[in-house]
Amino acid sequence: MGRERKCASEQGGKLPQRTLRVSPRGGEMSNQSSSPRGLTRRSFLKTTGAVAGASALVGTAGMLSAHADQESLPESGEEIFNCNCRSNCMGSCRLLAHVRDGKLVKLEPGEYDEPGYTGCCLKGLSYLERIYSPTRIQYPMRRVEGTERGAGQWERVSWDEAIAEISQKMQETVDTYGPTAIAFDAASGNYGYINGVYGLFPRLAACLGAIKTAACYDYAAGHGIDRVLGTGDWQYCNEPNSVMDSSMVVVWGTNPVFTHPHSWRWIQWAKEQGTKVVTIDPIKSATAHRSDEYIRVNPGHDGYLALAMANYVIEHDLVDWDFINSRSNGAFLVREDSKRHLSTANWPVESAQTYAATVAALTEQYEPMGPVAVATALAAIPIDYYVWDNAVGAPVLVDQAQDPAFEGSFATSDGVALETSFSLLKKQLSQYSIAEAARLTGLTEDFIVEFTERFAAEDAVSVNITYGLDHYLNGYQNTWAIAILMALTGNLAKPGAGFTGVFTTRWSPETLGLWVTEEYKGLNATIPFAIMPEIVATQTLNGQPFPMKLMISYCANPASNLGGQREFLDRLLPNLDYYVVIDMEMTDSAQCADMVLPATSWYEVEDIRAGYNNPYTIFQEKAIEPLYESKSDSEIAYLLGQALGFEKSFPEGDDINTWAAILFSNEASQAQNLSLDRFREEKVIQTTGTPGESFITGMTTPFTTERGLVRLYTDNPQPRLNYGQDLSDRYDGEHLVYYREPEEAGIDNPLKEKYPLVYLQEHSRFRVHTQWGRVPLLRELDPEPVAKVNGKDAAERGVATGDLVEVYNDRGHCVVKCLVDESIAPGIVSIPKGWQRDQFIEGGYQEMSQPGVDPYPSAASFYDARVNFRKWEA
Repeated sequence: MGRERKCASEQGGKLPQRTLRVSPRGGEMSNQSSSPRGLTRRSFLKTTGAVAGASALVGTAGMLSAHADQESLPESGEEIFNCNCRSNCMGSCRLLAHVRDGKLVKLEPGEYDEPGYTGCCLKGLSYLERIYSPTRIQYPMRRVEGTERGAGQWERVSWDEAIAEISQKMQETVDTYGPTAIAFDAASGNYGYINGVYGLFPRLAACLGAIKTAACYDYAAGHGIDRVLGTGDWQYCNEPNSVMDSSMVVVWGTNPVFTHPHSWRWIQWAKEQGTKVVTIDPIKSATAHRSDEYIRVNPGHDGYLALAMANYVIEHDLVDWDFINSRSNGAFLVREDSKRHLSTANWPVESAQTYAATVAALTEQYEPMGPVAVATALAAIPIDYYVWDNAVGAPVLVDQAQDPAFEGSFATSDGVALETSFSLLKKQLSQYSIAEAARLTGLTEDFIVEFTERFAAEDAVSVNITYGLDHYLNGYQNTWAIAILMALTGNLAKPGAGFTGVFTTRWSPETLGLWVTEEYKGLNATIPFAIMPEIVATQTLNGQPFPMKLMISYCANPASNLGGQREFLDRLLPNLDYYVVIDMEMTDSAQCADMVLPATSWYEVEDIRAGYNNPYTIFQEKAIEPLYESKSDSEIAYLLGQALGFEKSFPEGDDINTWAAILFSNEASQAQNLSLDRFREEKVIQTTGTPGESFITGMTTPFTTERGLVRLYTDNPQPRLNYGQDLSDRYDGEHLVYYREPEEAGIDNPLKEKYPLVYLQEHSRFRVHTQWGRVPLLRELDPEPVAKVNGKDAAERGVATGDLVEVYNDRGHCVVKCLVDESIAPGIVSIPKGWQRDQFIEGGYQEMSQPGVDPYPSAASFYDARVNFRKWEA
């Protein structure tokens, strides 16, 4: 299980002592003791024991329960149900719901076999206040005819009336404009496989041939790392407990103390046993305060810092050559003419012709089944790659090479010019200097050099990363750069090394089978929601006519969460003929709808949820009956499907038993003997990794790259979503990692003269996006939105804590109270994320954020924005 680490008792019963010293940027760093290192994850659990572990792990929930399992004795007249939190905070907490006389009366953490994952935050425990909230939507409501959207004038209608009207509007839209004029919009409000984002609305969209918009939140991080690891959008992280084998954890651009307490718990334990914890962030967050070292950087320039560090690693021979030689594609040859790897797909001529013929035949065979089927078939064609063998002075296939060259330029016998992947990377990185990294980030050159040397010398570095670096237009370049740095220093695919932060399940149920029926017409899921305002406002896509007239939002609140909020309010809404929102609360989106439908809570249905940041999949028991007239998302989709005439796809009598049988019908599920009956019996099943071990990406299972090797050069860089966008002018530049200035946030941006402050929307411990935004218990702790600013910036504007300020730019504004907070660096304004528009005195915090997206990751770029603020007079 990685390096041997001694427990505290072997060190004389005490943990290594630490003393803080000041870093060149005013942060804090610690002199690390040379004492032997502490515990491994496995020995930690052995020494603490399950009972002690459970009591320590509950965290903020400890005041409610120190013993929470299915065998807990309920109070008289109570029943206990196995449940789970299904928001996208990634905790995926198991919860036990206490029900008395049909009413939910208490929530408490439920145990996992691995006690380190047991626990819950205040949001999860306060969910019953969302269920019984006086502001909960109780019945279908239609906007009063003749009133403006957002005016708040509603009339109650029956479910029959609502379904009849919505289905009629949908049919009229299909008849007049075609099925792609209907968009189903879902984000991340409910990760249930049956009644959440994965449920039956995609089936309805497929029966119609409608659009299922693609979410844009938080995708740049995975897109950048995928360039190196081939792990797709989400599967790049190790299991959180892996940090117990790390010698250093670098928390880069995120704040797990507030947003991922389950991750922080493991990091804190590792820190107590001697692991160094470093936070890199523009804000001295709660995590930075609890780290050994805080490195403050200017927002948006992290990618350049990582590239300069990588260049220094190569220039000063700090490369982990054992890793590069055995686990990377550094020796693969790249053709100068096509920029592609020399492979059996393109050399020699006879092999290339055979490959082309195979591609043509498979494309013709699978094209009627759609682009996914074609891509899957083509990916199965065997391809091998060439390296230059110094022993024979010629290109040979990888497995045949005796002495592969990692640097150099060569040519084939027929004149194709070649260079190794590593040589190309080395040349690319040579342009990124320590001096320029210091200028852009605000660090000193000496500090960057010293930190780089420490980073490269560590035994095992884990970078805890979520979405702070993601929320810029150069977001994927930021994470791509860090992944290259990790590869060059050998900090991948070994115990304690790699990425942590968003550990997603490696098991996938058969969701496509849930959606594709004999009435399937097509499921277009490649249009990012971020470009919907442009599509709806112009009724075009990529310059071609593309009517878009009706939208249904479920598990989503786009009016609150879309960057550049006025894009939604001023361009999308006025050009939609009809808008339906399904939710529990009157969110900003619901306020703008023509029809609002009441959704059930998580505790009013049965469901399945796979863990995000733990290795388990959890069964949600139905704890209480649906309140008022609420219905689940899948039931609403079912009613609309029947009303539209898709009886074969939505037959009478179908329920979770039918749908779960489809979900568990694929090979991945059958290999683990998964079934609804088993989940009902066991409640929680570990579906990823092995009990007692840490899942390490690239070690537990191979990277899904060419020959399972880490990519120093990306052979065929593809966008996350292909919606017909023209990327021809960028394609050749996407093979090698590079730096790109932020759109607005960069220190050299001329917009700085007009708007001198970078605008961040840090994530709060009291909300997940806009969920929990109206819970009374949490509002007592966090009553209103504030603009957090540094004292220097406040003084320059004559503003003090408690003053009302207007934060503004050319896109919009909001009026809030000011909070002078020295954890915010000069030059930054931060309004914590998740407030609704009616919680501001004027405007809304998303009005000023960045609406733009890069067409490669198609990911939101909220932080890439500049603003100013001034004292506000009513």
